Amino acid sequence: MNCDTFIERLYDSDVREAGRGSAEMPTDIAAHLLACERCRAAFDAARADDLLLTRALVDVPSPAWRAEMLRQISRSPRAPWSQRIAMVNEVVIWGILAVAASQILLGASSTGAGVAAFWAGGAMALMRPGMAKHWQVLRRPLRWV
Repeated sequence: MNCDTFIERLYDSDVREAGRGSAEMPTDIAAHLLACERCRAAFDAARADDLLLTRALVDVPSPAWRAEMLRQISRSPRAPWSQRIAMVNEVVIWGILAVAASQILLGASSTGAGVAAFWAGGAMALMRPGMAKHWQVLRRPLRWV
């Protein structure tokens, strides 16, 4: 088996189940893992991403949390387009800051970790608008009186 074939098989169900420990590792994959350091690192990264996504799907919020979020969303008044665009801007900025923080603090460089950090940062901007007040000050136009 060469590296290209290994990468193609990396996300097959039998290899993913073996990475989770719920099945036997296919013999051709196991033999290549022993011989190739680069493919072993790719396998470890894929296994970490799979574990991260599995945990994210299992850790669902409680029904009380969902009901509270729906209540808060329905209570908020409709904002004009400029405020909606500003909120999207804040979500993206907080998401990017969260990805940068995860890269710097945790050294997490996998795609799954970056996506999770981006969504966590965006959720922080939506759930805690008081924390983003300094961005509103910077966006405010200057008024000459």
